[in-house]
Amino acid sequence: MDEPVALAPGEGGLSVETELRTSRIKAARDELLLSESTYTPDQRVAPPHIHREHADAFYVLEGSLLFHLAGEQRVLPAGAFALAPPGLVHGFDVGPEGVRHLNMHTPGGAYAASEDTFEPPEDGGLPATEATVWMAGEGHPVKADRPELSLLEITFDPGSGVDPHFHKGHSDSFYVLAGELDFHVADEVFHAIEGAYVLAPPGVVHYFRNVSDAPAKMLNFHTPGGFAQYRRELGELRAQGIEPDRAFYERHDVFDVE
Repeated sequence: MDEPVALAPGEGGLSVETELRTSRIKAARDELLLSESTYTPDQRVAPPHIHREHADAFYVLEGSLLFHLAGEQRVLPAGAFALAPPGLVHGFDVGPEGVRHLNMHTPGGAYAASEDTFEPPEDGGLPATEATVWMAGEGHPVKADRPELSLLEITFDPGSGVDPHFHKGHSDSFYVLAGELDFHVADEVFHAIEGAYVLAPPGVVHYFRNVSDAPAKMLNFHTPGGFAQYRRELGELRAQGIEPDRAFYERHDVFDVE
């Protein structure tokens, strides 16, 4: 069984450290390569390129990115999210305030092997309309709903959380944006504050609670995706007054622990 990941703010494998940039790897798995990077202002960073086999996504924590999508430029301030699917030309520069952001490659295996980055194709690739772009507060709670990645931005009131469960076919991970939560992963308890990251691999029982007296906000990554579809179907059933049976949950790769 894979080992869980529990990282305090600022932890992770150091991949780059210069005067202009610092990057740390939070998760390096076949289904997800997640890094947190900080850049000084006004840098030209990633010229236009495509990936053929994985999606490339960004969540801005501080500052801003100048994100290029199929010839269009979008300014992504703090709280914004953007995803370029396979075949869409994209790149980015750093805004005048500098930036701290999360970068998700899903699946991560091809990118980690440096085999899935190519020059823009002659036909221009996919149109910009195929990208996903949300500003802060938009698209709430679902930021990404793709086969490679379901990403949700969720707020939990004091005392709330989820019950013990596990997934067989995908990893479930969390980046804390605000507040405090206790994560129970396998036999360990991890107190997570802003900037902490926790990953439960397939087969590992996990749950969490907001243990503070204030709301706690997090990003929740499901890799591969499909979890957003589960949430939609669950909401539709409950709106009809129907409580799903165990078979419904297990069909969506959610296994409760009694």
